[in-house]
This record gives sequence, structure tokens and C-alpha cells, in this order.
Amino acid sequence: MTTFWHDLRYAMQTLRNNPGFAAVTILTLALGIGANTAIFSVINAVLLRPLPFGDPDQLCIITERLPSVPVVGPSYENFQDFRDRAKSFSAMSATRITTLTLTGAGEPQRLPAQMTSASMFPLLGVTAPLGRTLAPEEDRAGGPQVALLSYGFWRRHFAGSAGVLGKSIALDNKSYTIIGVVPADYQLLVPSDVYVPFEPWAKTLPDDRNWHPGITAVGRLRTGVTLAQAQSELQIIAGNLAQEYPIYDTGMGADVTSMRDRLVSNVRPALLVMLAAVGLVLLIACGNIANLLLARATGRRQEIAVRTAMGASPSRIVRQLLTESGLLALVGAGLGVLLAWGSIGWLLRLGGNALPNISPVTVDSRVLLFGATLAILSGVLFGLAPAFQTARIDLRTVLNEATRGATSSRAQRHTRSALIVAQVGLALLLLVGAGLLLRSFERLASQLPGFHPENLLVADVPLSVNAYPNSFERMEFFDRLLEKLRATPGVHSVGAATTLPVTGTGSAIHFNIEGRAPKSPHDYVIIGYRPVTAGYLETLGVPLIRGRFVTQSDTEKAPYVAVINQAAVRQYFPDVDPIGKRIQLGALPDASVPWMEVVGIVGDLKQDLAGDPKAEMYVPVRQGDSLLPVFALSVVMRTERDPLSEASALRSVVRDINPNQPLVRVRTMEENISGSVSEPRFRATLLAIFAGAALVLAVVGLYGLMVYTVNQRIHEIGIRIALGADRGDVLRMVIAQGLRLAISGVLVGVLASLALGRILSGFLYRVSPTDPMTILGVAVLLTLVALLASYLPARRATRVDPMVALRYE
Repeated sequence: MTTFWHDLRYAMQTLRNNPGFAAVTILTLALGIGANTAIFSVINAVLLRPLPFGDPDQLCIITERLPSVPVVGPSYENFQDFRDRAKSFSAMSATRITTLTLTGAGEPQRLPAQMTSASMFPLLGVTAPLGRTLAPEEDRAGGPQVALLSYGFWRRHFAGSAGVLGKSIALDNKSYTIIGVVPADYQLLVPSDVYVPFEPWAKTLPDDRNWHPGITAVGRLRTGVTLAQAQSELQIIAGNLAQEYPIYDTGMGADVTSMRDRLVSNVRPALLVMLAAVGLVLLIACGNIANLLLARATGRRQEIAVRTAMGASPSRIVRQLLTESGLLALVGAGLGVLLAWGSIGWLLRLGGNALPNISPVTVDSRVLLFGATLAILSGVLFGLAPAFQTARIDLRTVLNEATRGATSSRAQRHTRSALIVAQVGLALLLLVGAGLLLRSFERLASQLPGFHPENLLVADVPLSVNAYPNSFERMEFFDRLLEKLRATPGVHSVGAATTLPVTGTGSAIHFNIEGRAPKSPHDYVIIGYRPVTAGYLETLGVPLIRGRFVTQSDTEKAPYVAVINQAAVRQYFPDVDPIGKRIQLGALPDASVPWMEVVGIVGDLKQDLAGDPKAEMYVPVRQGDSLLPVFALSVVMRTERDPLSEASALRSVVRDINPNQPLVRVRTMEENISGSVSEPRFRATLLAIFAGAALVLAVVGLYGLMVYTVNQRIHEIGIRIALGADRGDVLRMVIAQGLRLAISGVLVGVLASLALGRILSGFLYRVSPTDPMTILGVAVLLTLVALLASYLPARRATRVDPMVALRYE
């Protein structure tokens, strides 16, 4: 221990005597370790930290699998059968994500909420820190109206007062009694402010096993039961249900997925790729520092030789040098963790909705341990080779250098060159990856959504089920809203729909075509169902291919009509003219459901920029409301100037009609589309940043090596010039040395990038994983930058004065 403290004090003294070297090394390490720690903090929160429930590994999500939809929440009837028949689960419960309007507390607000079974909280092992959770007698039709608050909502709106229990809160124009507050870290699937009973809503659903209203079924496996065993049992139950209810459940399957896998399956591959990328940046940084230490070791050969002559063993020398490396790594890691902590907010803003909000992203003990581990590994990685090479010195040769000046050994030169080749190769690898993702994102973002998104203001208008219980009141509200907006100065046109394009959402519904009734449940057809107002498609700028748009005369009293898109024509009417054909909602013909005549064909609107357009039908909102009640529309306004400048007018109109009506997510259509590509933007931006850092580090490393090489060869260069060598030859000699290293690294990187393409293939959109333009472009860019990094020291070499150089030693 005494020896260690002596080595540590000596290391600190040595670094104080070389502040420039110490600062460059620590900052380089801080950037590398900080970036790794920041990414790991996200991975820790999303992938590693246990879910805030009891025995979270036993929790799973149960979904249905249909011939037309691979993953869908169960129907209410099927959920009840899964719950009652399955023996693999100790409990099974249900929740449904929704929103509720809060009134009576200032401006009306639309709160994220969940309808949750009373059994959910015991299933998850959650108790209320204040009050209690839902009781079984409250979770039934006609039961008392009670609500649980999230911890954050309780602190924001009630200042964390314990007196909130027993108070009433107005949600969707109904009074709910507050019975408790959930724990601060409680979050089931998505953040919610309010939790209300599930069964009162579920009992209002139609008796239809094909009706999938967004129920999420959560189960807890019995001790000793595996996911595979539970999956097998549910498959048997699904088969039995298909025999009992062939009209509805034929072809239906059931799947069991662990809750964490269900939450992170989309983002896990991207996060692991980002961690690997930032790890390569740290390797490049370590290569730079190793080169600095090797160069510095050349200047310390005399010092090491003297210590060796005085009796220091090679192991003692290595330990001293590794102590210096470790000290640098420790300080760099400390600064890196601070940088990571400060960058978390920016990282989360960049990720947006691409990152699941499972648990808070913080620098906790696991993240600190990760940073400490990186410090140890980095210190060993960049310190070991210089330490061993410095310890293996020829004592007589080094002491004789006192009269000539120190020069690096052949082994050191080869090591430095190998490090530069590796750095350039890794930098090219990251640049190719970033180039592929950027090209993919550019192509994705340039996809035409099927309409003109510029100068469009959109906002969601959700009506309360209790404030607007009947169709007349709902349609009257929307009619007045659109009428007032059309009269607003600066507004060119207005429309509304239940689902906006490029949002990845919207209802899909079974329908049948007159004269083509399905022969079996396997023949059921499905289509996107979009109730819209008159003017909606025209406001978006959707082209009319044939027939007509929805008009204001298409009311519930008029003949029922539908407009379909070209994708629906291709899929369901490939060989016939659909105009005049009749379709009907429902898998089977039903005399109680009106037939809708197809009166128009419009261009395709995309729900997903990366996917192909899906079959969609647009029905007049009044007619749609008479079939399936419409409680929410998204308003679309085409403006003559900046759309956001009309936001205040929109709010004013809504307030004039109903002061208690909330207006949700006022935004431009371009912002709406931008949110749909947040995941590829997050991946491309992060990898581009890491690749840029790698490029800078690799070029700086090459530049530093060339400067050091020129300094080492000043005497040789002076002799060459004194003997008549042309300065242009000297320039070419130095540049050639740098380019040989760079081109070697480029070749290594190109070979590695071919393997990288296969890893990134799942993230690419219409870009080949081995895209030759990207690889060639990056190789040329890196070569040109390396040429510049070699030219600057080479130009300095041509200015050597032979007389000064001959006196250099």
C-alpha cells in the first residue's frame, strides 16, 4: 500500500509538470466515457432496471393473433375466457388507455388516464402510499365512481396534500371521489394521471368477439410456469374458443410476451447498436491517448533508464506507468460522468417518443459502476502497451542517447502506426453506418404522404361522453365549430376526421361487399375506417380519382355512402368498377346495418411513411356516428399564412362554443408528420454525432503522429535537403507516409462496413446495407481529410533549415 501511495503521488506530480498533455488526455477520455455513460444510462432505464412491480419477471402481456392482424389486444369476451380458463396464471387483469377531460379546476384539461381492473394493483404487487387502491365492489357496472391519482398529478394539482382523500374531481362531466394516490414510480405501459374502474366501461361494449377496443391484458405467471408453457395453454384455449364461436374466433391465436419485452422490443436493437457505436468512439479515443503516451515515453527514456540503473525492476516501472494511466482514466471518467449527467435531458428530447418511458433516466449506482469500469478498462487499454514498451529498454543504448537525443524504437513506431490504422478503420465504420442511416432517413422523410402538409394546422377535439351523450349534440358541436372556423379570416378551408394521416393509428374494421359474402371466417376482409366531415379530403389536398368527395348533404337521413382509396380498389375491386357498389360494416351481411354505396375514389393517404398505403374507407361523420358513436375529431385548417398564427383563433372559437371543452395538441401537420419519424431521426442523429466525433479523433490522431514523425526526422530531413533533395520530394515523402496509414485504415474499415450493413439492415428504408455510394463517399471523404492532416506537418517539414536541423542533435 505504501508503494501504491508513492506511485500515486509521483503520478500526480508528473501530470502537474505536463498540464497540456494531462488536459488533452483527460478531455479526450471524458468525451469518450461521457458519451458511453449517457447512452448506458438510457439502456439502464429502459432495458436493465427492474419494472417497479413485485416479481416483475412473472408479468406478461396477453394478445390475440388474427389472420388479418398479427398482434391485437383481446376482445372483452375472449379476455374473460382467457382469465377464467387459464391455469398458468395466478391472476389476469385488464386495463385500457384513454383520456378524460378535467373541468372545474381552471382551464379544461385532457388528462392521460387508464380504466383499470381492481385486481390489477394486487396482481402487480402495488399498494397506495396514500389512501387505497380500487376495491372489487367499485369495479362493476353501477358501482361508485372513484378515482386514483398518479403521484405527479397529486403533487401538481393538489400540492401533495393528504386532505385530497374523499374530495371530488370532475372527469368527463362526472364526479369521481378520490380514494388514493399510486406510488411515484408506478407506471403501467404509459404515464397516466388518473385511474378509474374498468368494468363499468367494459359492460357497455357490444357482445362481439370481433370487437377489439384497445384492451391490454396483463397476467402474472404462477411460480415455476414458463412463458412457453403459458403460451401453449392459451393456444389450446384459443382453439377451444374457435370451436365454440366459429363465426368470431376461427383462426384466432393467443400470444404471451413478457411485459418488459413487450415494452422495449422496438427500441432494444437500436439502443444496443448505439452503445456499440459509442464504444467504438471510446476505442478510438484510447488509441489516441496510447499514441500520446508512446510519444511521451520516448521523451522519458532517460528518466526510466536512470531509475532502472538505480535498481527499479521492469514490473516496478510498469506499475508506475499504469498508475499514471489509471489516474488519467479516473479523472477523465469523473468528468465524463458529469458530462453524461448534463446531457441526459438533451438525449431524452432528441429521443422524443422513440424512447419508452418505463423508468426515469438517471445516473444511479449502476451507471456509476459502469463509468468506473470504463475508467479501469480504458486505463489498462491505453496504458498497457506504452508501459511494457517503455519498461523494455536497452539501458546502455538509452544512456548513450544523452548526447544525441531520444528517438523512438521500431516497435513503438509500428505500434503507433497500427493504432492509427485501427482508428481510421473504426472511424470509417461509424461514418458508413451514419451515412446509411442518414440516407435512409432522408428517403423516408421525403416520402409523399399523399397530400400537401404545408400550411395545415391540426388539433384534437375530444368530447366528453357524459357532456355529449347523444348524436345530435355531438354533431351540432362539430358543425358549429367548423362553420365558425370557415368564417375565420386567414383560413382557406377546414375539415375534420377521426384519424389523421401519418400517425400510425386509426380503426380497422371488418366489412363485407354486397354479392360477395364471405364463405368462412377466413374470408373476412378488413379496411381502415375513417369518419370524416365535408371538406376534410379537399383541405388535405387529396386527389379525387373518380366520383365525388363527402359532402354536407351526406347526413344520417340521406342514403349512406362511402369514399374509398386506390389501395382499397386494388385490394378488393381489382377487376371491377367500385363506383356504385355497396359495402356494409360487419364481417357478415346484417339486415340491421345500412349498406353504403361507393360514390368516390381518392388517392392514397399513408399512415406510415415507411409502409405501403393501406385500404381505407371514408364515411360521412354523421352517418358514421349513427353506426359507431364519434366522440373525438381532429380538426384540419389550411391557412393562408403561418398555421400556428391561427392557433389562438381556433382556441377562441372552441371556448365560445363551450368554455369547458379542451383543445388537445395544437400543432402543424408538418410537426405531426415529424413525430412519426422520431425513431429513425433519433438513430441517425446519434450515430452521425458519434461518427463525427470518431472522424475528429482519428484525424487528430493521424495529425499528431505526423507532427511527431516530422520532429523525429528533422535531422534526416535536414541532411536530405543539404544533399540537394527537392523540397517537393520531402513534401511527398511525408504525405505518402500519412496516406499509407490512412488508406490501410480505409481498406480495413470498408471490409468491416460490409458486416455492419447486415446489422443495420433492419433500420434501413430503401437503402442497401452495402450501398456503394455511401461506402465510396465515406472512403473518399476520410482519405481527403487524412490528406489534409498529413499535408500540414509535411509543409512544415519542407521549411526545415538544413543548418538548424544539423545542429538539432
